[in-house]
Amino acid sequence: MEEIIKKIVSQIKQKTDIKPEIAIVLGSGLSDILEDMTDKIVINYSELEGMLKTSVEGHKNQFIIGKINGVGVISMLGRFHLYDGFSAKQVSMPIYIFKELGVKTLITTNSAGGVREDLNAGDIAVLTDHINRTGTNCLIGGANIYYGEQFVDMTEPYDVIYRQKVLEIASKYNINLKQGVYVQFLGPFYETKAEIKMAKIIGGDIVGMSTVLEVEAARQCNIRVLGLSVITNKATGLSSQKLSHSEVLQNSKLATKNLIKIIKEFIKDYN
Repeated sequence: MEEIIKKIVSQIKQKTDIKPEIAIVLGSGLSDILEDMTDKIVINYSELEGMLKTSVEGHKNQFIIGKINGVGVISMLGRFHLYDGFSAKQVSMPIYIFKELGVKTLITTNSAGGVREDLNAGDIAVLTDHINRTGTNCLIGGANIYYGEQFVDMTEPYDVIYRQKVLEIASKYNINLKQGVYVQFLGPFYETKAEIKMAKIIGGDIVGMSTVLEVEAARQCNIRVLGLSVITNKATGLSSQKLSHSEVLQNSKLATKNLIKIIKEFIKDYN
């Protein structure tokens, strides 16, 4: 895996002189964040020998590199999921690519279901913690230990200072930013009513099928993390409406404008 990562990084560096400080992983339907990026270069995964690709609707299989408010940014449109058949090491591979490129901060976004009663479609929540219900992670078997320790402290996977900063930004723009604990399930099934009940009991507020493995890899690399969830639907059993991926994509648009404000303002004050 290390050789593949270094090979991909070498190919990316041949295509741009921008040195990204921030990486943004974009969830389904959230690519509008990049509209005002300057010095933009698009690199399709297919251009990079050794790079994987996803087939999920709403994911474009691209790295987009440029500047937002003068800060070098690499964005990922097309994350990898365990439910696609990828291993935990493959799912987390882009994080190690970011590390090799010199990234110091990861902004990870996702589209998710609201478990807590006050989380409704169109809300945005900053992640305070997470629960890994996938049964795996990228360090099993000692993999990727050349990027950091095998036994990683996860006391605060989501940076406390970053969380406070985005809460202040949201207040400035009168955005009702929520907070919550994210639970990653394996997918691709939407959760059963019993699983949502379990998520509540164990302390979960938000459920989804991505993000946690990426964050675990980032923390091993000592990359600081800001996690943001767009609530696209009430979780199973909390609404009479049947869950669908088209609903996820549609409702993510409701929150995109506010999410763009939060992320751009965060990057503006980054330095």
